[in-house]
Amino acid sequence: MDNELNISRHLSQEVFHLVGEVADSLQRECYVVGGYVRDIFLDRRSNDIDFVTVGSGIEVAKAVAARIGRKAHLSVFKTYGTAQVKTRQWELEFVGARRESYRRESRNPIVEDGTLHDDQCRRDFTINAMAISLNADRYGQLLDPFDGMGDLARRIIRTPLDPDITFSDDPLRMMRAIRFATQLDFDIFPDTMRAIERNARRIDIITRERIADELGKIMRSPRPSRGFTLLDESGLLPIIFPELAAMKGVDLSHRRAHKDNFRHTMQVLDNVAAASNNEWLRWAALLHDIGKPICKRWDEQQGWTFHNHNFVGERMIPKIFARMRLPMNEHMKYVKKLVGLHMRPIALVEDEVTDSAVRRLLFDAGDDIDDLMTLCKADITSKNQEKVTRFKENFDLVKQKLIDIEEKDRVRNFQPPVLGQEIMDTFGLRPSREVGEIKDVIKDAILDGHIPNDYAQAYALMMRRAAELGITPALRGQLCHTTMPSPLGQLTLGASEHGIVLVAWDNAQLTKIAERLGLQLSERTTPLLDHCHRQLDEYFAGERRSFSLPLHLFGTDFQMAAWAELQRIPYGQTVSYRQLAELVGHPRAYRAVAQACHANPVSIIVPCHRVIAADGKPGGYGGGLDRKLWLLQHEGQCDS
Repeated sequence: MDNELNISRHLSQEVFHLVGEVADSLQRECYVVGGYVRDIFLDRRSNDIDFVTVGSGIEVAKAVAARIGRKAHLSVFKTYGTAQVKTRQWELEFVGARRESYRRESRNPIVEDGTLHDDQCRRDFTINAMAISLNADRYGQLLDPFDGMGDLARRIIRTPLDPDITFSDDPLRMMRAIRFATQLDFDIFPDTMRAIERNARRIDIITRERIADELGKIMRSPRPSRGFTLLDESGLLPIIFPELAAMKGVDLSHRRAHKDNFRHTMQVLDNVAAASNNEWLRWAALLHDIGKPICKRWDEQQGWTFHNHNFVGERMIPKIFARMRLPMNEHMKYVKKLVGLHMRPIALVEDEVTDSAVRRLLFDAGDDIDDLMTLCKADITSKNQEKVTRFKENFDLVKQKLIDIEEKDRVRNFQPPVLGQEIMDTFGLRPSREVGEIKDVIKDAILDGHIPNDYAQAYALMMRRAAELGITPALRGQLCHTTMPSPLGQLTLGASEHGIVLVAWDNAQLTKIAERLGLQLSERTTPLLDHCHRQLDEYFAGERRSFSLPLHLFGTDFQMAAWAELQRIPYGQTVSYRQLAELVGHPRAYRAVAQACHANPVSIIVPCHRVIAADGKPGGYGGGLDRKLWLLQHEGQCDS
């Protein structure tokens, strides 16, 4: 009675009455079949409905689309004798009832028109071979010739006819049996399972794309390990996935054994599946130890070892994805990265956690760090529960360390302030080992905490390392200069190879500076000047509070000391001439301080406008009093 109520409730929907009325008007038998019928009794919702008609399914589909009107989209596939009607709510598939026969060398059947019973006989499993009539005289009647309802109750996957014939005719059905058993948490009927074992080699005639599609559905199941375990038990695994099958078994030496890596992988896979629906994270879990069979060695001191299995596994991923016709795109790169990195957090658990190691992990993992940590936590498995608990507690400490370092240093996905293109432009180089070496030196210095993630310090390190390599700047001996607009008028920017030399409201000083430094004037932009231009734009837009630029300042010792102190003034604060003189170490030399500020060659960057008189009045400024007042007001408005 419950089943009748279920059918009645589902078939009360308008779409079924409409299809039934169209079929009756054409004098055609019409049935709902396949997965939709099965899912009625499994209480699973679906918007995809398959219909079988005795006669042309395409003709019925056209009539249904005409009845629905403009809201329906009709697609006809004459080669396959099928048609699809799509609406905003439904996808309706129509096919004529048929019988099929197969040739040994192909899974493509020879198709002939047939009866409903013929069509049910060709179905893969009994639970998919049920049909419900939509014709008015039998509306809602269930036709279940192979006891699919009984198999649903018994929770088993069984073929309607001889399983050897079923699987030999279409070997993909072996994969589908395992996929349905995994998705529904059903058992495969013993005779059906034995037939899969006997016909396993027939899977070779199936395209890798179709196999990959079934593996994906297994992977997206609530407990994907069940599918891979059934693939193993059926004999299909070594045929379609030999690398995974190679992980099975335990070797014994000197009475010492290692754990079964296949079983361990299945546990890790289910742990990840319980924590995430991310299909590609699940693939990473399945493949995280794929390099172990290659790396397995016996060591007299350590016992069984799998050194570098993560790196070996990482190199295997592209070949596995290519052979299995899995996507060779960002999904493959993601899985490859996680397989290569999966030992890193575990190593942090076991060893002393340094800021440098955490920074490097954050940098290498980028936005995938959370997924990596999910995988690594899932990888903590042992029969020793005390050991698992201890590892997970240590693992939580590592996670907290990651959070703390990320908040402090912001190194996740960071780009070093000096990139390869700037290195090449600065030194006139083509892509080369030297460019990569300089780039790596900068990156490593930041990740190891030797310098902050700061352009000025990165630029200085670039120059030092290039000098050590005997590489000279392309514009050595030149004072390059350019101009830029600002809210206060045109600015002149000048730079030598060592840093910014000039930021002024006119270019009157250019010739004098060039002569004093022995440089040749060159009107052109450089990467360094581009950085200066960009940071000044950000400053005037209120998006920057301080500058990070290498400076090539020159002057007396007193001037240099005064300018150094000015660069330490926090954003938004001011200092008097007398206070600055005290900071320099000459309390009475406030007039010299004023002169130093007036002579400042890098206006704004070294903030002389922040120096005021003792009574709070603005005082002098090389760029003019109006500009000084504007800058002070601008910085006050920007200050939070």
